[in-house]
Amino acid sequence: MAQPNKIAVIVETLYIPAELKTYEERFAAAGFRVEFVSRMWDQRQQTFYSDNVSDISMSGEKPLERITANVDVDQVRRNLDEYAAIMVAANYTAVRNRYFTAQDGGVRNSPAVKLFDAAMRRPDIVKSALCHGLWLATPTPEHLAGRRVICHEVVRCDVLNAGAIIVEGEKVVIDDDLVTGYSGHEAAELADAVIATIHRRRESMSAKAALPRFEIPENCGKRRVLVLLSEWGYWGEELIGPLDVFDAAGYDVDFCTPTGKRPNAIPVSMDPAFIDPPLGRPVTSPAVAERVRLYDNPLTKEGLRLERPLNLSELLPERPYAAAPAHVRMLETYNRRLSSAIAKLVLDYDGILIVGGSGPIMDLANNGRVHELILGFVAAGKPVAAECYGVACLAFARDWETRASILRGKFVTGHCLEYDYHAGTAFVKSRDQFLMDGNAVFNFGPPPYPLEHILRDATGPNGGYIGNFGKEQSVIVDFPLITGRSTPDSYLTGQKMVEVFEQGLRQWGIPNRPPVFEA
Repeated sequence: MAQPNKIAVIVETLYIPAELKTYEERFAAAGFRVEFVSRMWDQRQQTFYSDNVSDISMSGEKPLERITANVDVDQVRRNLDEYAAIMVAANYTAVRNRYFTAQDGGVRNSPAVKLFDAAMRRPDIVKSALCHGLWLATPTPEHLAGRRVICHEVVRCDVLNAGAIIVEGEKVVIDDDLVTGYSGHEAAELADAVIATIHRRRESMSAKAALPRFEIPENCGKRRVLVLLSEWGYWGEELIGPLDVFDAAGYDVDFCTPTGKRPNAIPVSMDPAFIDPPLGRPVTSPAVAERVRLYDNPLTKEGLRLERPLNLSELLPERPYAAAPAHVRMLETYNRRLSSAIAKLVLDYDGILIVGGSGPIMDLANNGRVHELILGFVAAGKPVAAECYGVACLAFARDWETRASILRGKFVTGHCLEYDYHAGTAFVKSRDQFLMDGNAVFNFGPPPYPLEHILRDATGPNGGYIGNFGKEQSVIVDFPLITGRSTPDSYLTGQKMVEVFEQGLRQWGIPNRPPVFEA
């Protein structure tokens, strides 16, 4: 089906001629058709007059200009599928289009407000407001809450009261499907931003439609999941796969890193052209790569979710060195603080997910706080999921008395030897480049340890490692653990965690054993 090419611009008397001319020219050059729309008041058309200034860069009286609108805002609202964008022109357009007659002392919104409200409910349609334009959005403040915008000072208080975030110093601000501008002087920049946003949104929607499918059980409960990410780079799909599943289930998700720094995706996990050396083929689809780029960009709605993650070093204390003075007393204090901190976390969260990639090798696998977090959730009977090299964290989470891994007697999967890299392959940066630019996003190539051997040893004689080499997917559930082998298992790992929560799944994917559910 052809994409809509119409752009509705809401207008009224006291418009700025140069602004509307800019829209006509810029949108026509990009292949879009502009329709000037307004309230028709039961007439076939309406004529609107300018503010006497034909060039907003000049002052002084000019002859009145006029435009004709013959499309009613209600007609646009009934046919939103025909429009790529809904825009509110600057100056007095929003002021005059907010007018309505209250009946019996009640309050109801004007037709233009209802149109903008309907458009805001459609993420596939770009919305734009210039100068005073956001006045058409403030009657429905739920659409502005938490959104990054810019507007003229005249409407600033109303916009802030609606819960929006004013981006100081910017002339045009893009927040996902909402594009806002400061004044009529920004008409050209705003038009270009709207065009770019239309194309970006279409690419994003197409990418989302091409993502792997998954099933969510009906009537999911309200859950909270803590997602642990490396600060040295996570593999993109291994975050967005489970996250998409959790979002679809209606779960609340908090993100956490070892020291509270923003996590970043490994560059090759955003590159659909990257050839994975062991497989000899790409492992990231264009659809997934697009989604990962959105989360890796701190200026997008998705990317904002990863800003200011929780700091694990502040949530849990650090175990004292044995050689420290007064070690016994320090250890007693540590255990009291640890017990209290873990009790709070297991009360706040229903489960944890450790995202994979090469980064966990650096700052998660041998992180004592990570181990205590895992031990605490396992002891509380709450699910712990891990992907790819993140599964190493489970192997190294061990009881301090027995030194036995929590994997002892369990069945797990993880990156198998056949999928590990040879020496010298898959490097994104050399060590010298890494040290020079200080960018802690680094793909190692060969891991410094063979994960399969570690997992086989950790599971012991009564458990087992299941590599499923040669099979497209490998996810194992052995409650309270959910493990995923690698990138293709990301969505399935999230889905199985949801099934653990909602359907009582206790064992799945273990050869010669049927799935086990517990009411």
